[in-house]
Amino acid sequence: MRSILVWLLMASAIAQAQEVSADSLPPEEKKLEWSGNLDAKYALFHMAQGSSIYRLQFLNSGKVSAYLSQYRMEPYINADYQTKDLGFHLKTHGSYYSDDNASFDLFEAHGSYNPSFNSTLQAGKRLYSWGKGYAFNPVGYVNPVKDPENPELAQAGLLSANIEYIKSFPSLALQTFSFVLVVIPPTPQLVGRYAEAENIGVALKAYGLLWDTDIDLMGYFRKNGPVHLGFDYSRNLKENFETHAELSYNQKAQRYTVVNGNLHAVQENRISYLLGLRYLHESNTTVIVEYYHNGFGMSRSEYKDYGDFLAYAANSASATAAQQALGLSQQYFRNSTLMEDYLYMKLTIPEPFDWLYFIPSFYSIYNLNDNSFLLSASLSYKPVTNFEFIFWPTILIGGESSEFGQKMVQQRMELWVRVFF
Repeated sequence: MRSILVWLLMASAIAQAQEVSADSLPPEEKKLEWSGNLDAKYALFHMAQGSSIYRLQFLNSGKVSAYLSQYRMEPYINADYQTKDLGFHLKTHGSYYSDDNASFDLFEAHGSYNPSFNSTLQAGKRLYSWGKGYAFNPVGYVNPVKDPENPELAQAGLLSANIEYIKSFPSLALQTFSFVLVVIPPTPQLVGRYAEAENIGVALKAYGLLWDTDIDLMGYFRKNGPVHLGFDYSRNLKENFETHAELSYNQKAQRYTVVNGNLHAVQENRISYLLGLRYLHESNTTVIVEYYHNGFGMSRSEYKDYGDFLAYAANSASATAAQQALGLSQQYFRNSTLMEDYLYMKLTIPEPFDWLYFIPSFYSIYNLNDNSFLLSASLSYKPVTNFEFIFWPTILIGGESSEFGQKMVQQRMELWVRVFF
């Protein structure tokens, strides 16, 4: 806390040192912008009725067809108010399935103040994007958990306060330096409003553009919690060829497995990392390839024990055991990547065959531990400004005991209609 106060006092001193007479300043320009979009999404699912997770999920639903559909609307409304020194940013999201099943989410709501040209203070709920990876971010300590099937999906930010300082240098070695300090309040656990003050978290990130290479050093600290230390870099080897990497050391981090039919939690020191490249062809075709090692993931034998646990509960005559297994799965094993090693590949071809406003993308997530994988395509067509169609078929392939083979969906087809304003 003492270091936080020092930073705030330094920012205030900088602001006071740069004060000038109000009469000498030009009139302050204020700008308010509204934006957003409405997504109408229809999905058709071919369910894997033999999978354990499917049988647990639909335990009390009676006889259900293998083909299910879903229709939902998702409105996004954003507001940005900006003056020379002050700003306010709002991002909201809603989900509507029916009148009885609708929700509203506050993705971002934060204010910012620039006490000087080089520094910024922010407070509220803000989305952070730490790391250089596209589909995975092992150093994204303050990021929302990314969905590798849709890494660009808008998500909720983090309730926090931060101060950022950035400085440029006329140097061939170090061209830019920045430092970010993020203060994260603990999650309220006492009557839903209060938390132990000593459980406040602090995240730090130092960035440097060093010899044309983007480099970040970062850390995350909380009392009685794990310590995370990370490093990432990104560099263009050629104008159209970029490489990036992330490395995260996690000290005394909680890791979950299933042992003898029971949840097993242990604190361990684990390393996660990512290696990736991005290639841009002269035709604007983009190729992204990433290898991701999940230090918290399960080995093949550990995943088999987890699968056997779900199968036993699904085959059990006890509704209580089935509900407990489903709850455990949703609470501790809800990540989209549960095992250790993955390969991500994506190909984007803008306007092939001179088909204007059509952008197809093809991607795959391959589990290197059990050879199961996912294949998908996102076919986007934007015939007029502010209107877009997206057709999104997906197929999951793998053996009965593999990760993608055990998902409760075998194939999925989605149609999105998006209207922007």
